[in-house]
Amino acid sequence: MHTPAHQERTSLAEVIRHGSLEFDQHLQKILSNPAYFVTEAQSQEQRRQNAYDQLHNLVAEVGSTRDIATDLPRLFAVFDWSAVLATDLIPLISGHYNLASGSLSTLTDIDSAAPYLADLDDGSSVGVMLLTEYGCGSNIQFMQTRATWDGDGFVIDTPTPRDRKFMPSVGIPVARVCVVGARFIDAAGVDQGVHLFAARLRGADGTPAPGVTITQLDHQPLVIMDNSVIAFDKLKVDRSAWLSNDLATIDDNGVLTWRDEDSRRRSFASAISQLTVGRLALSSCLNAAARASLYIALRYAAKRVVPLTPSDTPFMAELPHVRDTLLTDLAGTLARTIYGNAVKTSLAKADLTSRDTVVSVMLAKHFIQLHALDTVTHCRIRMGAQGMFSANRVSDYIGVCHAAITGEGDCHVLGSVAGRVLAKHLAGKMPPEAGVHDPGDPGDRMSLFNARTLTIVEETQQYLATPGLEGRLAVIPEALALAEAYSAEEALQALHRYSDHPEIAAVREVFTLNYLDQHALWYLSHGLLDLAAVDTIKQQLRHALDTLAEHLPALLDAFGLDDETLAAPVLSDDLPAAWESRCADPRRR
Repeated sequence: MHTPAHQERTSLAEVIRHGSLEFDQHLQKILSNPAYFVTEAQSQEQRRQNAYDQLHNLVAEVGSTRDIATDLPRLFAVFDWSAVLATDLIPLISGHYNLASGSLSTLTDIDSAAPYLADLDDGSSVGVMLLTEYGCGSNIQFMQTRATWDGDGFVIDTPTPRDRKFMPSVGIPVARVCVVGARFIDAAGVDQGVHLFAARLRGADGTPAPGVTITQLDHQPLVIMDNSVIAFDKLKVDRSAWLSNDLATIDDNGVLTWRDEDSRRRSFASAISQLTVGRLALSSCLNAAARASLYIALRYAAKRVVPLTPSDTPFMAELPHVRDTLLTDLAGTLARTIYGNAVKTSLAKADLTSRDTVVSVMLAKHFIQLHALDTVTHCRIRMGAQGMFSANRVSDYIGVCHAAITGEGDCHVLGSVAGRVLAKHLAGKMPPEAGVHDPGDPGDRMSLFNARTLTIVEETQQYLATPGLEGRLAVIPEALALAEAYSAEEALQALHRYSDHPEIAAVREVFTLNYLDQHALWYLSHGLLDLAAVDTIKQQLRHALDTLAEHLPALLDAFGLDDETLAAPVLSDDLPAAWESRCADPRRR
């Protein structure tokens, strides 16, 4: 699986950031354009249209869509800053930049892709990918949409209502380029599996193409999306619009021939290769949302006075249930940021169809996204009533988290699949013998992480040996535990590489001790810790939180955020004046 390369010492901000500072700053300026502020007067439909208008502005300002889609650091930056500053954009950029433009840029020749990419490049058309269906959900290898040969090209059909595409964002009537997944039944009657085809889903005037029926779904409260159900009735697709990735050929009679057996094996992974990029992009932007939430909540907590008694008025940041929760979340988020950055770096040079690449990204999604949701939720709650308002941003981040967790494949499904693969891959690596470890010793701490990983691997083998559905269901809890344990070990190793920064060393201490504390019962039951060691861990964690609190200003400064850009009233030293100014701002009405 993924093993990050050694990194030269860099500044704290560079450790946290992935990509170009100049591009980040450019995006912040574009995405803070007041012309696209969400206002109280906007209806759901107006907010959706506003998001499309903002997407067109983004495309115009940053340049070629294809260039962004194929330059992963810039692609990840677009996701990150959209999540922080323009949450309504996330569903649109995922389809436009990653899934449609990315697939067209990498899975077919430039001449075939050119007509579609030209319109995506300048925003004349908005891109989307159509994979999931009522019946198969995210298990897209079981999709039933059909593509058949029609003499000089293909026709795409929806066999039954359960096979309709559910629920891409295509309700707003704007020009649309889609990449649609369908089972290709060739002229010999052979089911050749899932293939991708490019098509114009809506014309220049927004009208659905002949053979396409689009039905917009109900209001979705968590995030602004024009989710729809799509059905096909003999949608014509050009022969050149088949995204084969040069793995097969189709003759003039419509019969498919694979280049070789390896091509057949790689075909599905090739078809969904941009999903791998998308999973990591969405994980990256949720980490960004978690960092922004922590920045807002922690800075607010440092200013908010809490009158406990007539004479005692501590700051909210001094309250243990606020301080300890947010600092623990901070350590977990930064551990996942640094771990995620290493995975992002490796992805730029990786074969997107290889098992190791796909599994490493599945692991990252499961490890990062669920923690991000917990972090954003904790920030919202710790901010009290102030956390309820979109003006303070954190509540909007919750919607982005929920959308991403079930986008590009559900987190738990992917985590269990990745854990199952890991269990097979690591089989035979024996865990250490039971023996009490010293939690104060850095080497013993790393051994405790590794012991949990390998012990779960060993315990999982009994389920892998059970054939049929019973075994596949029984292994899921163990596979999920393994996915989490393995990723935590990888994250700890990533933190070690930057521990010459005292701030990262403090993060590592809290991350490590909190992990051991969370799993103390497991370690006790496996004879790796005793009660005295567990008590030591709790004492050390309290001290580590104190140390991390001392480094908090430097860490928040390194996030690349600022109060003016975020414009959250809770960041102001004068909260009543900030709210009064916002409510009186005519641009918000």
